[in-house]
Amino acid sequence: MREETSPHKRIDCAAERETLNAERETRNPERGTTLLSVIVPCYNSELTIRQCLSAILNQQTEISFDVIVVDSSSDRTARIVEEEFPSVRLIRFEKRIYAGAARNAGAKATSAQYCLMIDSDCVARPDLIQRVIERHREESYAAVGGSLRNGTPRSLSGWIGYLIEFKEFMPTTPKRLEKSIPTANLAYRREALERHGYFDEEMWLAEDILLNWKMYKSGERILFDPAIEVTHLNRTGWRPVLTYQVSLGSLSAAARKRGGLPGKILLTHPLLILLMPFVRTLRAAQWFASYDRRVLRLFVLMWPLYLLAAAFWSFGFFREVMEERWQRASE
Repeated sequence: MREETSPHKRIDCAAERETLNAERETRNPERGTTLLSVIVPCYNSELTIRQCLSAILNQQTEISFDVIVVDSSSDRTARIVEEEFPSVRLIRFEKRIYAGAARNAGAKATSAQYCLMIDSDCVARPDLIQRVIERHREESYAAVGGSLRNGTPRSLSGWIGYLIEFKEFMPTTPKRLEKSIPTANLAYRREALERHGYFDEEMWLAEDILLNWKMYKSGERILFDPAIEVTHLNRTGWRPVLTYQVSLGSLSAAARKRGGLPGKILLTHPLLILLMPFVRTLRAAQWFASYDRRVLRLFVLMWPLYLLAAAFWSFGFFREVMEERWQRASE
């Protein structure tokens, strides 16, 4: 396995955090040379993979890490990785696999103590890996994740898609323990991944929510630190954004069927789903009022579009909930 160690300047940790155990993690050759593996699942990512990998490989840290791309694309993603990023390990699947299966393949291909999941449409801040390891060393966390900054600020559709999916994880929100953090920017302790059985490989979306909920219910701790930041290159264009909301809603309902997530009342009383666009829009306004007044001012102007996107999400959720009922009724 190839190792990618940045030549950039060292970012010093506070003296009290540079314990003997932390030094052994990175410098003891008996434990191997790679403390952290960055795992990037890809599907048709040719437009964003260069930015993603360039940011990872230019991290300002002395932490020993490598990068694994797991690709099942039909575009030029694999060729770009092979030709332009020779230090990156490429795991190639001829047939498409979902992100959960790709992350599992990457995690099982490395013996690193930490597995950092970064999506191929995310651009990491230069200090991301350093901050991830510092937080993991402070206390025993199953996972440490961070914020997602809007990477399409000039696109109205991009704003709506970003806010409806990532509003709780904006850089302006506080550091806190969470039940789940998007795997666009989340580093798991290897032993926690192994203990809880990795990701569901059959789910196209929401596989991270299922795994994180399983960890949370078992008493594991997941830390959110907004200073651990990536910029998310969102979908743009109303058709892709709204279509994706239908998929998110559908898979959110499927996850509740499979994993016992909160909100099961919506499965047993589906008429309540009709209220969800209004509930989600109101909650968003309250969230922005608490944590980002600048975004709140934008939200006041574009809330009808947010409500529209929430309605598409709710349609996907409702369709998934009702599908089994319709099938039973037709038998």
